[in-house]
Amino acid sequence: MNTRIVELDFVKGVLITLMVLCHLSLFVMTYKSIVSWVYCFHMSGFLLVSGYLQKVKENKLGGVKRAIRRIVLPYMIFEGIYLVAIALLGSFLGSSNHSGLTLASLLERIFVSPMGTYWYLHTLFICIMVSYLSSLLKLNGFNSLLITGSILFCLTTFIEGLHWENVMYFIFGGFIQQLNLKFNQFVVPTFFSLVPVALISIFAMNLDRSTLSGVGLTFCMVSLLMGMFFYMPKFIKYMFVFLGKNSFALLLFSPIFSILTKQYISFFSFDSTHFLWTFLSLSLVIGLSLLLAFVCDKMRISRFIMGANLYLKYSEIRKDS
Repeated sequence: MNTRIVELDFVKGVLITLMVLCHLSLFVMTYKSIVSWVYCFHMSGFLLVSGYLQKVKENKLGGVKRAIRRIVLPYMIFEGIYLVAIALLGSFLGSSNHSGLTLASLLERIFVSPMGTYWYLHTLFICIMVSYLSSLLKLNGFNSLLITGSILFCLTTFIEGLHWENVMYFIFGGFIQQLNLKFNQFVVPTFFSLVPVALISIFAMNLDRSTLSGVGLTFCMVSLLMGMFFYMPKFIKYMFVFLGKNSFALLLFSPIFSILTKQYISFFSFDSTHFLWTFLSLSLVIGLSLLLAFVCDKMRISRFIMGANLYLKYSEIRKDS
C-alpha cells in the first residue's frame, strides 16, 4: 500500500512551524494562551502521523538499524550538544533549562529524561524499537499493536522522559495503519473540522493532549489542516510541504538558533505586540536551520552521521508533489 500522502507533508510543515514558533521566548511570554493551545495538538499530531508512517507490521531488522542511525545517533549528538551548551552558557543565553555537566547527569538526560525539543526523537525511537520487538512474536497486526501499546505503557512508569500522553498518539497512528486504510480515509480532510476545533477550544474545561478534549483537538486539527491544503495558494502549499519534508532538519537545528534570538530582544522594545521580533526570529530560525542542513549535506556530515541527506531541495518537492 502506498501511504505517501502529500497532505501529510503539508500538515507536518505547519506543525513544525508551530513548534519553532512556540519555542521563541518572547512569543511564549507574550501569548501564553495561544502557546498552551498549540501545545495541545502540535507534537501529538506529529506522533500520530509518525505512528501511521512507521508501518508497525512491516518492521524488519534493517529498518531498525536505519532508525538507529537516522534517529538515535543524531538525537544523542544534538541532545548532548544542547545539554553541554546550557550547562556552560545557560545563564548567558538566558535558557530556562538547566543541566549538570557530569557524565552521569548527561547520560541520565540523554537516555532517561531528555531536555528540550529532542524528547520527540527519544520517544519516537523507543516506540519504533518496541514495535519491532513486538513484531518478532509473529502475531497478527492488531494483536502486535496491543502488545506494543502494553509494553510502552509499562515503560512510561520507568522512563521519566517517556509519557503515555505522547506514546498513545503513536499507537493511534499505528492503529490506522493496521486498518489497511490511507491516513486520509480515517482522518478525513475537511474544512468543516473547524467547527469541532472551535467548540473544543472554547468550551473544553481541561484542554491538554492527555485528555479526551486534547485527543479530539489533535484529530480535528489534523483533519482541518489536510482540508486546508486543497484551498491554499500554490506558494503557501509548496512552502509548507517543503518545510514538512525538511522537518527533521528543523527539529535538529532550531533549538540552537531559538536560544540565540533572545540576544536582540531589546532592539524591538518599540513594538508592544512583538510581532516584528516574532516574524524575524521565526524566519531566521527556519532559514538558518535549513542553511545548516544544506551545509552539512555539502560537507557530507549528514551522510557520515545518519547515512542520508538532511536537506531536500525545493525543486524536488515540486516534482514529488
